[in-house]
Amino acid sequence: MSDPGPDTLRRSYQALNDGDLDAALEALDADAVWHESPELPGGDEFRGREAVRGFLKDFLAEWKQFHQEVEEIVVAGDRVAVLIHLTAVGRGSGVEADTHYGHVWTMRGGKGIRVDGYRDREAALRSLGS
Repeated sequence: MSDPGPDTLRRSYQALNDGDLDAALEALDADAVWHESPELPGGDEFRGREAVRGFLKDFLAEWKQFHQEVEEIVVAGDRVAVLIHLTAVGRGSGVEADTHYGHVWTMRGGKGIRVDGYRDREAALRSLGS
């Protein structure tokens, strides 16, 4: 595959699992816009890589254990759906999370310029228009 997007994204999610925010954020353009689903914890809009860093840092701080498995990547032109299985344990509550969701990345030059989070993986796929 000539587009580095899918490989870049897999590395980004793995870096987040490893707690390496710098490496995880390498997939984002400096001016990227991240729209997290309001149905997911911390759901809001974040503009710019540094705002996304703050969101992810706060989000990760909530979990004692955290792991995202990229189950599938679907490429549709410059848009890439990343379908994710999350397992995590809350830091303060001890509550276990086991859920599936999706992110749709809009890529330019191998970097994400926009990320849209979906609580419903099927909605993420539908947003690709394929």
